[in-house]
Amino acid sequence: MNAVTLVVIIVAFVIGYKLISWFMDRFKLSRMASDTTGSAEDPGTPKDHGGLRSSSWRTGFAESSAGDGTRGQVYEDPETRYARVLSLPRAYTGSEITAHYRKLMAQYHPDAVHRLGPELQGVARRQTREIVEAYEYFRVKYDLR
Repeated sequence: MNAVTLVVIIVAFVIGYKLISWFMDRFKLSRMASDTTGSAEDPGTPKDHGGLRSSSWRTGFAESSAGDGTRGQVYEDPETRYARVLSLPRAYTGSEITAHYRKLMAQYHPDAVHRLGPELQGVARRQTREIVEAYEYFRVKYDLR
């Protein structure tokens, strides 16, 4: 095998690797965007419960163009992230936020998982922190009591 053949193989490998990486990044971004926007209802007509409604569901994902090696990273605004943590529907009211918070806290509260192993207790602690943070965000933003 001569040097030219070796160089051609290396260049082909690098180009193939870059192409596959690019396609995988695009696939992941489109899949995440479709998971967030997909629902059982018609996505073009979100229901209004006469309460709170998030407009950020439409703007949840964008590519980073900082040029600092973060290509393909996903940006999610706080309201979208916290709504996802609390498993809220597209349009939600204050009572739905509170109900989802209470349901998740009953599931992940440290007192509810004290008999499980230390690994699962750690997971429950992290989930509890995220749930409390999300509820605090909505409580302050929408003045929930």
